[in-house]
Amino acid sequence: MKERQINIEILRIISMILVLLNHSTWSAHYFNIDMVHTDLPKAIGVLEVYGWIFVCVPCFIVISGYFGIRWKWKGLLNYLFQISFWGGIVYLLTWAFGLHDFSAMAMAKNMTCFLFGVNWFFGAYLGLYMFAPILNAFIDKADEKQMMWMTLAFFAFQTVFGWMLKNGEFYYGLTSTSLIGWYLIGGWLRKSTLRCFHLKAWQNMAVFIGVGQICVAVSLVAAYLGIEKGIYSYISPLQVIQTTYLFLFCRSLKISWGEKVITFFASSAFAGLLAHSWEGGEIYSLGMKWISDNMPVPFLFAMVWIIVFFAIACCFDKIRIFVWNKLSAKVIK
Repeated sequence: MKERQINIEILRIISMILVLLNHSTWSAHYFNIDMVHTDLPKAIGVLEVYGWIFVCVPCFIVISGYFGIRWKWKGLLNYLFQISFWGGIVYLLTWAFGLHDFSAMAMAKNMTCFLFGVNWFFGAYLGLYMFAPILNAFIDKADEKQMMWMTLAFFAFQTVFGWMLKNGEFYYGLTSTSLIGWYLIGGWLRKSTLRCFHLKAWQNMAVFIGVGQICVAVSLVAAYLGIEKGIYSYISPLQVIQTTYLFLFCRSLKISWGEKVITFFASSAFAGLLAHSWEGGEIYSLGMKWISDNMPVPFLFAMVWIIVFFAIACCFDKIRIFVWNKLSAKVIK
């Protein structure tokens, strides 16, 4: 099931733009319970952003589960090469811009950062990739009912021990364990004939937005009452529903235009994360800070910067793809 579906490829682009928003100064990390008393409109606005940014990473993994990761040495090496290539490029670019002195050891550490835990996602996705053959064997063999009960059981367990009790195995959804859950959802959605998973596009979006508004309302009431427990998380049950229906929204779209442009950016969407990792985060943050200090309606200009940054990263990634194709053709048979 590896053929590209343009409507779902759009979700890759949306998800990465949301990742960049999550890592910006305009993300909802800056919400606190005092806001409901001191600046209610800002509190509502920040929480509305929350409803979007916490579906970004899960959507990527749901897509992987929907199509299935097919384990190959070439695929594994390509993943590691992406990280190494971008680790080196980011280091050299930021050094050229005068942001730091050159150090061969620092550059080498960038290029092997999947060994050092620089970004939680690199190691977590590597773990998912290694487990993919086992997950695929279950998904391929299980019928729809078995998939449903296994997925629901996983998320019930995760909700209690991960979201409520904050067990370290789940750590806010930033582990391979949680990625396995999202992968299972993708496999279930591929097989499921449940009517609730086959709605019209506007109905899927209505569910996504509706659940988002419930999250906003509950968070505002909780903050007003002085309750610090947040409802937002990569593993919150409400964000599970939101992620599912954002995916279903994109799956239900009928798109007959822009295939080449969409594929160009979607095939390099991971570059958006890589480009603002390591020292690249400083370049990204400097752009955000300048906008915040100098532009009117800074949030709108921040979104423009996010889109431009993402587009530039995708263009640079074509160099990586070219190098990898040439290298793998000679080294990997």
